[in-house]
Amino acid sequence: MYTATLKHSTVSTLPARAASLAASACLLISTALSSVLTTAHAGNFSSESTVSPATLITEMSSALQTLNYEGSFVHLQGGNVEAMSILHSSDEGGELERMLSLNGEAREVFRNHSLVTCIWPDTNAVIVSDSKSRNVLPKVDASLANSEAYLLSMGKPDRVAGVETYVVNIQPRDQYRYGYKFWIDKDTRMLLRSMLIDENMQAVEQVMFTSISYPESIDRSRFKLPAKHTDIIVESTNKYKATIKPQADDPFAVNRVEFSSLPVGYEEVSETYKPMPINDGPISHVMVSDGMASVSVYVEYVDQASQKEMVLGRSSMGGMNAYTLSLPNALITAVGEVPPSTVESIANAVQFVQ
Repeated sequence: MYTATLKHSTVSTLPARAASLAASACLLISTALSSVLTTAHAGNFSSESTVSPATLITEMSSALQTLNYEGSFVHLQGGNVEAMSILHSSDEGGELERMLSLNGEAREVFRNHSLVTCIWPDTNAVIVSDSKSRNVLPKVDASLANSEAYLLSMGKPDRVAGVETYVVNIQPRDQYRYGYKFWIDKDTRMLLRSMLIDENMQAVEQVMFTSISYPESIDRSRFKLPAKHTDIIVESTNKYKATIKPQADDPFAVNRVEFSSLPVGYEEVSETYKPMPINDGPISHVMVSDGMASVSVYVEYVDQASQKEMVLGRSSMGGMNAYTLSLPNALITAVGEVPPSTVESIANAVQFVQ
């Protein structure tokens, strides 16, 4: 059983939800990037005289989807500091990525287009998942440049990893989302540092590159999974694929969940349904986003008598907040880097399609 330790509480998930939430924890250090292969300096950027926060956000969104890069970064969350090396490329099928932890427990993360494999070499533990979980670098939609939910402004120029950067402030217009601060490479428009800012104007999470380079091309062999873990990876991949295979005789394999209302600016962007092994209820995973902030809603279809003991209500870990609600025929959890009131509101708005 997967256990996530949160502020003032411990949330132990049911097995059906364990794979999704464990994958989310693993993917905390991954970056959602996809597009055609390009070099770092591709694209026509705005000139110094015409640069604006909206333009920078649009160009940064494109850069995050198209750059080849190699470097190291640190991730700060609460009192935890994690250092990682990263190698990233992309092709017509999506992104290729490899990351290695540089401190603490050994860990490697491989992304091959939409499939992510997390490996802990010391214990031979492997998790295979899709790439829809939370990412350490924000996945910035270009629509953020024109979002009515945020106020964009320019900050004082700065330097990150020895590189000159623009600074863009993303201020929420209401209490249903956090603020952000982005440090953007003046030459490549790559996001070199990001800061998540809570309702008290405190930084609750940061990611910052300490070094970065932009190769024109990267040998695909550098993204190969380690041969010594092949058997374990194959077994884990087969198990993962078995859980996502839709039931052919189920007319409601998707679009099972809707919402009575959502906070202003939030919309449903995706929904998946996973039949689970015997003794575990099937689960829906719905992604809700405002173009910047994202909330994952997990709905496990199991009656209350079969719901195992767990902590209900609010829980938190750094900037991540969760709210769990028990219904007669379902267990609902909403989780995301948004204020506690937002995940609670979204969880309580869940309705089931009849």
